[in-house]
Amino acid sequence: MKKLAIIIAAIASNAAYAGDTYIRNGNIYSHEGQAVAEVGISTTSDLYKSQDDTTYLNLNLGYRGEDFNADLTNGLNYRFFGNNDDSVNINAFIGHASKGYESKDADSLAGMKDRNAGINGGFNMDINTGMGGVLSTFVGHDITGEYDGLNAGMKYMHITHFGKIDFVPFAGVNWLSDDYVDHYFGVKGSEATMQRSAYKGDNSFTYNLGYKLVMPMSENWDISQSTQYTRLDSDIADSPIVDSANQWDAQVTMSYHF
Repeated sequence: MKKLAIIIAAIASNAAYAGDTYIRNGNIYSHEGQAVAEVGISTTSDLYKSQDDTTYLNLNLGYRGEDFNADLTNGLNYRFFGNNDDSVNINAFIGHASKGYESKDADSLAGMKDRNAGINGGFNMDINTGMGGVLSTFVGHDITGEYDGLNAGMKYMHITHFGKIDFVPFAGVNWLSDDYVDHYFGVKGSEATMQRSAYKGDNSFTYNLGYKLVMPMSENWDISQSTQYTRLDSDIADSPIVDSANQWDAQVTMSYHF
């Protein structure tokens, strides 16, 4: 009986910290109704040829509400249609479309005009397909005037529980307008050199495949690990400043919820 009590207590302890992961506005969240502080390490492949920094520190602060979410990484989003029990939720969002770059970030960008980060405003629809699956779509437009174009995308995510660990594989596709592609991957005639020919970007697709693992360590602490592979269409990959059509990134994050 004593052994049985220990086993039951262990299961109850795991269950108390499991099942907090959910999807809202196409983002993978946990601990609804709480604030969060996060620190992590990310490493990526070279997007631009001869890129200098591919490993960096991530810091994030935010709030995970029932309808309103805000953080430094994903921006702001507000659910104005549907609730947690509905099959369809619709959200308005403001979020980062691109990190941009400075000419000092890579040898291939030397002499290029800096491209600032773009911020999109738009709408997202999450469709709950049942048993932990969510099909998320979005359409957004640059609201900063940085690249002044449209983006859209679709991603399928599936929350699976392994004891107290939540595993969320995902696959998606994004459409990037010619304004976006030309701004961040094009080369103007005034920026062309002997080693870097002028390039006019056209609208393009990117394809994503990856996962996120969320492991609760206590009632307030989580450790998460995510990895994503991205395949760039030729309209981006053929740019003289882009390193490869095959891109990947991975990160490990410690989160405190309060």
